[in-house]
Amino acid sequence: MSRRPTHRRTAPKEQTQPPAGVDLSERAASARYVASAEHKGPGHRFGIQGRLRTDATECPKDLVQDQVETWLRKALREGTAGGGWSSAHYPKYVWTIVDGVVYEARLSNETQGWYHGYPISRAEAPKWLREA
Repeated sequence: MSRRPTHRRTAPKEQTQPPAGVDLSERAASARYVASAEHKGPGHRFGIQGRLRTDATECPKDLVQDQVETWLRKALREGTAGGGWSSAHYPKYVWTIVDGVVYEARLSNETQGWYHGYPISRAEAPKWLREA
């Protein structure tokens, strides 16, 4: 006889609501974009040595810190987030569409609310976001 799981694991691309009592505006205000060298090739503007992984999507070279952080915070306020929530109440993923390009931000430091992000294809985007 098999046991039924007592909880359901959240799919990474599933949109999820914040835990009770979590204010998305507060989370957005404290969230920060921290560039990842793994998504930066030569010529980017983030002040880090790029080490683009062969399997990683390269970020556009014309993006700047303030611009990307503004997108991240707006998406958090709007709740385009999912994949579960960290113990510090930040979502594991945040998505936004800017000029037809879908960007995915992934939580990289759950206590500080730091995210790194990268463009993804429409096919990789959450279904609920593609249909919005």
